[in-house]
Amino acid sequence: MLRLIPTSLLLVACASTTILPPVKKPDGSWHLKCGATLDNCVKQAEDLCKGRGYTVLSGMSKRTLYGAELGHSQYEVREAELDIACADRRGDLPSVQSAAPAPISPP
Repeated sequence: MLRLIPTSLLLVACASTTILPPVKKPDGSWHLKCGATLDNCVKQAEDLCKGRGYTVLSGMSKRTLYGAELGHSQYEVREAELDIACADRRGDLPSVQSAAPAPISPP
C-alpha cells in the first residue's frame, strides 16, 4: 500500500508538465508552453521558426514544490513558457519594442 502513494504522486507530477501546441498571438508572435524545461521551448522555437532564428520576447521557468518539508512525500512540478517572434524569410530578426512600464500611482 505504501508503494502506491509515491507512484501516484509521480504520475501527477509528470501529467502536469505536458508540452502544448504553440499559440499564435494577434501580433504574429508565438506563445509556447513547454512542459518542464526551457530546453523544450528552445527546441519547439527552432522547429516553429524553421531554423531561421527568433527573438525571445518574454519567458519564465517555474519550480513548485509540493508535500511536507521534512517528509519523503515531496515532489516538484516544473513549468516553462516563452513568447517568441520568428525571423522573416531572409533571416532578419524582428525588431522588438518594449512597452514603457506603467507609472506607479501614489496611495
